[in-house]
Amino acid sequence: MTALIMTADKIGLHSVAEWFKRLQASIAREKLARQTIKELSRLSDRELNDMGLSRGNIYSVAYGHEERW
Repeated sequence: MTALIMTADKIGLHSVAEWFKRLQASIAREKLARQTIKELSRLSDRELNDMGLSRGNIYSVAYGHEERW
């Protein structure tokens, strides 16, 4: 995908290159969120509680919608 972005940028398709950059960043964020969910889900309820979390807010934390103190 990086080669595609560079090629689009070189031939004057800056908006296309920017779209691919945003797509690449979105894919990376989604991958990180899925990995976070997987890792937090493996923890016991006690371990989650020690971090101030419950199973119910794993997704919110993974996707950055949970405020942490």
